[in-house]
Amino acid sequence: MILIGRNLSPFVRRVALWCAHQGRKIERRELTVAGDDFIEIGKHNPVARVPILILDDGTHLIETFAICDYLEQTAPEGLRLIPSSGAERVECLQRLALANSTAEKIVAMVYEKVRRPVEFQWQSWQDRLDRQIAGGLSVLDQTAEGRRDEYDGGDLAMIIAYHFAEAATPFLLEPGYPHLRDMANRAMDWPGVTETMPAV
Repeated sequence: MILIGRNLSPFVRRVALWCAHQGRKIERRELTVAGDDFIEIGKHNPVARVPILILDDGTHLIETFAICDYLEQTAPEGLRLIPSSGAERVECLQRLALANSTAEKIVAMVYEKVRRPVEFQWQSWQDRLDRQIAGGLSVLDQTAEGRRDEYDGGDLAMIIAYHFAEAATPFLLEPGYPHLRDMANRAMDWPGVTETMPAV
């Protein structure tokens, strides 16, 4: 299988870590939508977004949730990252959804504060994003306090959001999120985490 996209994207990285956990061999094509690769990415996804996972039979899968759903359905026994049913599944998916939403807002902050020229930046929009991100990180931090043993897909999404903020927008972590930080540090021992650390 071939995974298109860079580790700086929290959505690409989630697919990469899902594959690492399940022992799937993937080829990486670290293309970025922000540069000259945009046209090439558009050949694989009509809206030119990453991640894209190309299966061995040539099928192109897009969007992180859909790709990870495929990986869950085809996972080897004992290597699924989301419980199959019940309250545990709901709880895991809620952590994953909150972490994903937080990462989406961090991406929006990158575009607004890092990539947009200063004269075109919108301060009230940045303030709104900052409040949304802080809200997400605060709840993720509280959640991380009680999670110390095994990990699941929700935990992967949580540490991905933290590492992404750390790499792309470290000022967002200034309030301090000690439990989430500790979880992210412990996660360095999980499959694929060290190898996929994001870099700007």
